Amino acid sequence: MKKIFIYLQFIMLPIITFGQDIIIDFAGTGETTEITNVEVVNLSNCTSIEVISGNSLNLTTGEITGVEEFKNLTNNSIIAYPNPFENSTNIEFYVNQNDYVNVNICDVTGKTVANFSKEMTKGFHSFDFTANNFGMYFINVSGTNFVQTSKIICLSNNTQQAQLFYKEQVVDNITEKSCKNGNSKDFSFTVGDMLKLKGISGDYDYATVMIVEPTTSGTYTFNFVACQDADENNYAVVEIGEQTWMAQNIKTTSYTNGDDIPYVTDDEEWEALEDNTGKAYCFYNNDENSIYGALYTYAAAINFSNSKTNVQGVCPIGWHIPSDSEWTILTDELGGQNVAGEKLKSTCMGLWDTPNAVSTNETGFTALPGGYRNRNDASFAEEGNYGRWWSATQNSESQAWCRYLYYNWTKIVTSSTLKSYGFSVRCIKD
Repeated sequence: MKKIFIYLQFIMLPIITFGQDIIIDFAGTGETTEITNVEVVNLSNCTSIEVISGNSLNLTTGEITGVEEFKNLTNNSIIAYPNPFENSTNIEFYVNQNDYVNVNICDVTGKTVANFSKEMTKGFHSFDFTANNFGMYFINVSGTNFVQTSKIICLSNNTQQAQLFYKEQVVDNITEKSCKNGNSKDFSFTVGDMLKLKGISGDYDYATVMIVEPTTSGTYTFNFVACQDADENNYAVVEIGEQTWMAQNIKTTSYTNGDDIPYVTDDEEWEALEDNTGKAYCFYNNDENSIYGALYTYAAAINFSNSKTNVQGVCPIGWHIPSDSEWTILTDELGGQNVAGEKLKSTCMGLWDTPNAVSTNETGFTALPGGYRNRNDASFAEEGNYGRWWSATQNSESQAWCRYLYYNWTKIVTSSTLKSYGFSVRCIKD
């Protein structure tokens, strides 16, 4: 008798399983209770989302093991349609200023399957993406100071290579598709991830940063503090231990009494500055739109104050230049200067040169590698490598104490430096 062998082929269709979601709500206190929006960045994987006033943040904590119908997977800036798709999909995103933008698409293993980079003007931009395999793909769009992410799902296999084609710049307004997908609240999350939350009230009238590691549902309350310089620029703030710091470098061009700070772009004029009396500011490479804030000489930073404490200088009312001892309090709070640097440096922004020495920004301080301006030849140096900040404390008639961070170090360094260098300034609340 002939034996008949029957081969059973099991096609395993991927599914998605979810654990218990974590629901986060937001509240405000302090100068205002109003929250306009909350910017959320997952510091563990550099994904981001914006939560508009009145919405909750739904952290989907289940492990993603495959593909099913997804809803609300896109963030407020990337729109993919159709999604899921059979063969190809259209991708749109918004660029809020002229910028060099990179679009990277990778599969679930992290392998890049398609990449595109170009200088883009402000507005919506459109791409066609053709997938090569069934499954989930991750879109990452990054520019000078932003990272946007989203997920898309292909429901069929393709024999051709994955391809990404730039189509066109779309009209600079909100499309119908944007309105449908624009205020997504769902956000993929793994327990143990650290989130950077920036609560914003009004048109950036107030902004407060906090770092959280959610484990259960709850409400996070932003303490809104006024931090407006003499030019009416508003700054985000962050509480670290018992101190409240600016979460950005200051860029004011004048003091709160209305006096202008001397603006020096000419090299010879900068070289001629005296260490103890040379009062000047500039921007890195004389770019007034620099994201690093302004660079100040020591005399300009402190505005010739002889006070040993609470030197207001370029800082807003109610704020002052941190003393050397206040910098030390900060680093002690973070476990000492040998490890504090990694907790202060920005991450997910791609500004520090690599390797960025396991920076975590777990404080929300968001230290940037703004470089400095030399006293000897007025050259600009070390953008991407160094960030340097004045303290208010003098070491001698010609030198003052500062702090600096280096891209490849975990530590923050104390240094005594000639006062006619151009360094960044962070202010601390009185």
